[in-house]
Amino acid sequence: MKKQALNPPNVWKPEDYFNLYHSRELPRVPAEHSGWEQAVTHGNFLFISGQTPTTPEGKTIATDMHAQLRQALVNDDIVQIRYYFSAGYMEEGLAALRDFGGEFFNSPFPSTTCVEVVRVAWPDHLLEIEGMAILPG
Repeated sequence: MKKQALNPPNVWKPEDYFNLYHSRELPRVPAEHSGWEQAVTHGNFLFISGQTPTTPEGKTIATDMHAQLRQALVNDDIVQIRYYFSAGYMEEGLAALRDFGGEFFNSPFPSTTCVEVVRVAWPDHLLEIEGMAILPG
């Protein structure tokens, strides 16, 4: 069984991260050269790349933790999830999870890891989330 890439149309594309940081004089990076996918399936497993509080148009949703967390969460049969909070935002991130995490997940909750990092993908992002799900079938 081979792995398959998933890049849904309603999420920010991997190549757009590179194109955002490239100088305007450089050619745009095509999708096939981005080096990663938004998600990959292998059998019934779904591996979800870092999701950010970014709209499909590439705009950061808001500057507060609650709004960013809500935008970045995925609502699948998540069995494992990792939260990466920008330095200084761990407590605020955990408070946001406490406030509405139950809206996205039910018991049994996914196994969870929370990490504070120096920085996530973009300077105005307070968090990034990645996870693993098991698909029906």
